[in-house]
Amino acid sequence: MKRVLGCIRRADERYGMIHDGDRICVGVSGGKDSLLLLYGLSLYRMFSKKEFDVVGVMLDLGLVEQDHSALTSWADEVGVRLDIIKTDIGDVVFNERKEKNPCALCAKFRRGALGTAAKERGCNLIALGHNREDVLETFLLSLFFEARLNTFAPITYMDRTDVTVIRPLVFFPEKEAVSAARRLGLPVQKANCPVAGKTKREDMKNLLREFRKIIPDPEMRLIKAISDVDKYGMWDRMKLPPDSLIGIPQKNATTKKNKE
Repeated sequence: MKRVLGCIRRADERYGMIHDGDRICVGVSGGKDSLLLLYGLSLYRMFSKKEFDVVGVMLDLGLVEQDHSALTSWADEVGVRLDIIKTDIGDVVFNERKEKNPCALCAKFRRGALGTAAKERGCNLIALGHNREDVLETFLLSLFFEARLNTFAPITYMDRTDVTVIRPLVFFPEKEAVSAARRLGLPVQKANCPVAGKTKREDMKNLLREFRKIIPDPEMRLIKAISDVDKYGMWDRMKLPPDSLIGIPQKNATTKKNKE
């Protein structure tokens, strides 16, 4: 857990995620990352100088009957509250709507349900367990399928629900999450989703594996490029001739000199 706590602390101190008096709703999927985050935050508050509360919320998507007794027993053992909420999100997405590409709609419904659950529990923060590879896979998806340089932020204010989403594990490598979950004996549940492992995100995961064959530690290099704004050197930050700015919004072009 030392490595987990170190990454949580790094993200918290770098992005100012947690403050005195915060109440954090941790979105628990039953996977390794969300369970590590729930446990990690419960430990982090013990040595952090900040006073904050943590509660876990798991959304049961209603696809199949699941036994959550191992999860609730584990939560009692580590001394953290875990609420399990029954929903019909899975039934709506897969059975009623019969979505061919269900991930976006499912994510939208889950965000709304989690936001409501957080407000009902007096939480001003929602913590999600996205790890380093999740950041990179989202970046590659945006690059190759949307033709834009984009990924989710470590901290995002959601004005519709008046809560802030934080992602304290954005610097935590997935391979370490796997080994940590195994060592701790976390009650990880299998993904309760018909399309798990069959999405474009899985393709990006495989692409990262291919990168490792030719590039030393590509994940570390990519996350440094994303997180270090001083290393950003795209055309909108270069001093280009006026005629070359056609198609680039003038307000985004800077007079910063090209260092090359």
